[in-house]
Amino acid sequence: MKTKAIVTTVLLTFVAASVIYLVVKETGGRPAASGQSASASVHQSRETGTPEAAETAKAIPKFVAYYFHGNMRCVTCRTIEAYTQEAVETGFPEALKDGRLQFRVVNIEKPGNEHFVQDYQLATRSVVLVQFANGKQEQWKNLPRVWELVRDKEAFLKYVQDEMRSYLEAED
Repeated sequence: MKTKAIVTTVLLTFVAASVIYLVVKETGGRPAASGQSASASVHQSRETGTPEAAETAKAIPKFVAYYFHGNMRCVTCRTIEAYTQEAVETGFPEALKDGRLQFRVVNIEKPGNEHFVQDYQLATRSVVLVQFANGKQEQWKNLPRVWELVRDKEAFLKYVQDEMRSYLEAED
């Protein structure tokens, strides 16, 4: 009887430690937890760092590539995020550098972010391209094919870059 109690205690301790480990691992140390990637934060600070930058930012339409996710994140969801970020960063380094384009990762389940579900008619984890002019949203486009192309990285990158390019070229 005493052995059974010891084994039960050891197993419960193990389960508790495992749950704590998973929670810490899932929530700790991710820059995207604030709703943006570290990359996006850098680009935002470049835009507003000086009066000249702020004036330029007002004159140039903004483009944002969003990746929307929830609290539970599978391998495929994380891959879509990574591929989208790579597509934006490798395809549009100048637009990122001059502040015309930003990449943002947003957890739609965080308080205050729920509005994105209705704003962009989100049915699942999504990549959405948004164009702003004079601080107001002009147009947006959900990229549903990211789910279809996630197993073909080259096609995925091309798809996101082609869609983003059509937005950036419309600016000219």
